[in-house]
Amino acid sequence: MLLSIWRGFTAWRRGRPFWAGLFVAGGALIILFPPFVGVKLGDMVISIKTIGGVSALLIGALLAICAAALWLQPKFRLASGLVAVLLSLVALVVTNLGGFLAGTVLSLLGGALAVAWTDEPKKPKEAKGSKEARLENAEPETTQRVQPT
Repeated sequence: MLLSIWRGFTAWRRGRPFWAGLFVAGGALIILFPPFVGVKLGDMVISIKTIGGVSALLIGALLAICAAALWLQPKFRLASGLVAVLLSLVALVVTNLGGFLAGTVLSLLGGALAVAWTDEPKKPKEAKGSKEARLENAEPETTQRVQPT
C-alpha cells in the first residue's frame, strides 16, 4: 500500500514543477517568519512590528499563492514563476532583506525553476558510437574515379 501511494505521488510530482513550488513555498515561509515571531538572542529580543511586517505578510502570502498555483495549476507556471521572481526582488528591499536573504534566494530559485520547467518528455541522446550517429556525421563521398584512356 505504501509503495502504491509513493508511486502515485511520484506520478503527480512529475506532471508539475514540484521543486519550484517547494522552493517558493520555503521562501514565503522564511519571509513571513521574522516579523511575527519574537526571537530572543540573550537579552535582546528581535521583533519587527512595523510597516515591514505588513509588507512581509502581503509578499509572503502572495508567494504562498504562487507556490500553490505551481502545484495545482502547472499551466500557469510561467506567470507564477515571473510573479515569484518579482516578489522576491521586492522582498529584498521591503522586508528585512527578504527574510535575511534566505527567503529571497529560495524564491528566486523557485521562480527560475518554474519558468524553465517543461512537461515535454526528454528525447534520448544517441550514443556517439552508434550507427545513427555515424551516419549523421559521415561526409558524402565526393571523389570520383578517373577512367584511364
